[in-house]
Amino acid sequence: MDIPVFNIPYRDCYSSEIEFKTQINEKNTGKEQRYPVWTYPKRIFTLKFDKNFNGREQLENFYISVCGGVQQFYFTWDLEKGGNGKTYLCSFDNDSFKQNLYEYGFSECELKFITIDDSPFTDAGNFNFWHCAECDYSIEFKIITDKIFSARNNKKTYWKAPKRKWTLHFDKNPDIRKQLENFFIAKRGKFRAFQWTWDKNKGGDGKTYNVRFDSDILDLDIFEYGFSKFSIDIKEVFPTQNVLLEEEKDEIIPRKLLKIELEGGSIYILDNETLEKLDYNGEVFLGAPLNHGEIKNDDNSAVNKLEIQLSNVDLAISSIIANRGDVITNAFAVLTLVFLNVNTNELIAGKQKILYSGKCNNVSLDYEKASVDIESELGGYDKVAPVIKYRPTCQVRRFKDYRCGYTGNETSCDRSFEKCKQLGNTLNFRGFPSCVLETVIKA
Repeated sequence: MDIPVFNIPYRDCYSSEIEFKTQINEKNTGKEQRYPVWTYPKRIFTLKFDKNFNGREQLENFYISVCGGVQQFYFTWDLEKGGNGKTYLCSFDNDSFKQNLYEYGFSECELKFITIDDSPFTDAGNFNFWHCAECDYSIEFKIITDKIFSARNNKKTYWKAPKRKWTLHFDKNPDIRKQLENFFIAKRGKFRAFQWTWDKNKGGDGKTYNVRFDSDILDLDIFEYGFSKFSIDIKEVFPTQNVLLEEEKDEIIPRKLLKIELEGGSIYILDNETLEKLDYNGEVFLGAPLNHGEIKNDDNSAVNKLEIQLSNVDLAISSIIANRGDVITNAFAVLTLVFLNVNTNELIAGKQKILYSGKCNNVSLDYEKASVDIESELGGYDKVAPVIKYRPTCQVRRFKDYRCGYTGNETSCDRSFEKCKQLGNTLNFRGFPSCVLETVIKA
């Protein structure tokens, strides 16, 4: 099917938004561990229209033709209106198209386009953009206090110094505005810290601070000829003493991969990602919604299970069951943690870890999600750990499972220590190499 193109003129005044998603783990000492949940940002264009009857009808027909945003379409951000000239694959962000109607069929309305901007990241230089002298400024400590007020009312802070926060106001032409956008994208919103000098001419102290953006969203109101007025929040961060560690501690980011092994085509999910796909062990995992419960291993004989929730909006899971029967129940599933280099989006070798594995059970479907339990293979046994036999061969039941730990290209193993040595996997060998295979006793 051909992808339609949205080329209906819009007003010169509109808004553009860039959104990242960053997780911040803050320590009591005030230092942070940050990593991007999304690899690429989401862009939102809020376009405004002022149309006569024919123009209004053209908008309505396009909206109906893509079923209110189910089908994607191409949109080119016009250079003459302050855009970058790039073409994005978009969809509408709302399933309702509202208009204000006036005499003779004239209308005013707005439409929101959403897209993933997978453009390559580029170096954006320093944050030395001119801003208004007027700004909002605050100093904060993180104070822990008794939850119940009493005579003592104990308080404590583990920060040795306060953190500062500024709200800077900008009034920019199109070129500088685009440079600032690129800087925000290069820092991935709140993810990467940078240095900023508080100018004495703007009421500052002339000192250089380590800061980061305090929001993952950059919202810009754009006017005629691409000019824009907007505000940005920046916040001080406490760096580590070692500059290299400060740069490296955020460069390795975790990603979860779910594989459900099915005959005739398995299910491969890359959790909650704007990255379209990721190759792992020759298999392609697709970015899609993935949620799971708390991972825990009980020390009793009850069945250990992990609830998984997948998207079923496009009825992908339903169609598997409809066409092939319930092949998901009793299928083997494994949840793996891998690590990416944030600069290249490539896997870091030797860092993968199996978080959970087992067989699928209790499949439940509706129009929005599919739920399934992954039950540990040891669940329900009389003993939590399998009985170990004293013999020279490896006792791992399944080659390449989480106990075996081998992730190379080899497809078979004879369970011998020699083979395990060839594969460089002796640390995971589950046998007793020094044990003799057989003994002959002469009477």
